[in-house]
Amino acid sequence: MFKMLGMDEEQARQRFGFLLDALQFGAPPHGGVALGLDRWTMILAGTSNIRDVIAFPKNQRARDLDDGSAGGGGQEATEELGL
Repeated sequence: MFKMLGMDEEQARQRFGFLLDALQFGAPPHGGVALGLDRWTMILAGTSNIRDVIAFPKNQRARDLDDGSAGGGGQEATEELGL
């Protein structure tokens, strides 16, 4: 998939290494289709912030402090997105 997106192995590892490492153990059993239990829990808890009910939420800068996701995309990606 990364080759189709024009990424070599090094770029894919730099940007998505944590995901590639996790997928070595196989795809998730739910196949990426979730039930939205976190949203139901948010409604039942009466809160308007889903981070109040998620066990491992990302912070307000969309960073997961455990896996380093949402890391820098580099200058090329910034220019491509017009940012």
